[in-house]
Amino acid sequence: METNDVLNILHKHQEKWLQIAKNLLYKEDDQLIKDIIQEMYLSIAEQLHNKKLKADEVIINNKPHFGIIKKTILQIIQIEAKRKNKYNKNENLEIINVATNENSKYLEEDINNLINNFYWFDKKLLKLYTKKFNSVRSLAKETKLGHVTVFEVINKCKKKIKKRLYEK
Repeated sequence: METNDVLNILHKHQEKWLQIAKNLLYKEDDQLIKDIIQEMYLSIAEQLHNKKLKADEVIINNKPHFGIIKKTILQIIQIEAKRKNKYNKNENLEIINVATNENSKYLEEDINNLINNFYWFDKKLLKLYTKKFNSVRSLAKETKLGHVTVFEVINKCKKKIKKRLYEK
């Protein structure tokens, strides 16, 4: 059985693949679901071409192997999610960039007032984080606090600052 034959048999069950992708996907986006299915076809064709899969494994008794198809769709969804969830590792730059517009004096004063109203522990950790360490792990190691505690405090402070910045 050739790659084209396998893809033709898989295409006959496209509605099932669309439903599987829709169930596995974190949001309902019809275009994204169709793109994922197209990626699935390409991935299976590539695996067949590179001899990582055999046609007999994908098609058994003229029916597709749902496990292989579902696994391929899930891998594509995970790759897509990782690609979309990448973020800037230095979130301080995001706050700095917002603060550099024409209202930067007022924003800087507003942020400083907000930080001064933080609980003393939160304020100290945030200042250490932004001025000296810029890494949760290194700050946790130096202060001998748990990294989860440090992360939660820094994250809470960042959320408060961002909320104040974006509400204006």
